[in-house]
Amino acid sequence: MPVTEKRRSLATWIRWIGTLLSLGLFVWLVTRLDWGLLFAQLAKLNPWMLALAFGLYLLTQAFNTLRWCALLWTHSVPISYWQAYRITWSGIFASNFLPSTVGGDGLRMVAILPYTRSKSVALGSVALDRLINMAAMACLLPLPVLVFGAKLNTLLALAFPFNLRKITEKYFPKIVDAVREWASRPAAFGWAFLSGWASNLTYMLANFIVARQLGMEISFVQVMAVQTVAYFVSVLPISVNGYGVREMTLTSLFTALGATLEQASAMAVLTRFMAVLVTVPGALWVSGVASDVAEKA
Repeated sequence: MPVTEKRRSLATWIRWIGTLLSLGLFVWLVTRLDWGLLFAQLAKLNPWMLALAFGLYLLTQAFNTLRWCALLWTHSVPISYWQAYRITWSGIFASNFLPSTVGGDGLRMVAILPYTRSKSVALGSVALDRLINMAAMACLLPLPVLVFGAKLNTLLALAFPFNLRKITEKYFPKIVDAVREWASRPAAFGWAFLSGWASNLTYMLANFIVARQLGMEISFVQVMAVQTVAYFVSVLPISVNGYGVREMTLTSLFTALGATLEQASAMAVLTRFMAVLVTVPGALWVSGVASDVAEKA
């Protein structure tokens, strides 16, 4: 077996083992819950506020699409927002079953190629989109240190460079080509960055609403800090789509901020469920996106 295939096989095993271990630890935490208290808290949830949070999750994906479109449109790629929206949603759905968010990125790269007929633009737009979103999140890194103090310095010092290195290694040639392609279009970076900020803050606002509905005495800034840590930890290639890792991170950090184990666990599970539920339209559009690719090829 070639060295490259061995590394891929090892990485796949590490991700699945990491997923199982993380989920196992989370299940262990769940066994310590006071189920009566948990159900009492869930019964108090306002369905209209949950609907608002769900709407904000949908808006988050709309901003994610806009971020990508900002790069595509400034390069005169003939694609409508709706077409890009369907491709983005299909990619998000695919990411539920593939390591980190890379699987969804791969689907987007293939799906956009027939529209642009330029491999460097197709691959580069997705690579830049991913990098710009990480840059927008990186701007919030001081918040976890402000909220949790120096305790998280080591974790962040490991997670951020690893994520940056991972994206750079995977996408470096594409990023170089993309920078060349977009060098004369600096406005694209600005619009994409603003869209990245909007998508991240909208997602955090949705989670803040859920947290308050669960009775957690927590500020929006604290939610931003927790979500920033969860983002960089979840995209580490040690689990499939961050399953288990994200839940453990959220539960640990929210309890550190004074939430009960029941509140923090309910927050982790409920927000995961809503985030997955949002991707359901992608399941309906995957076949359509595949048909479009075949038709335009």
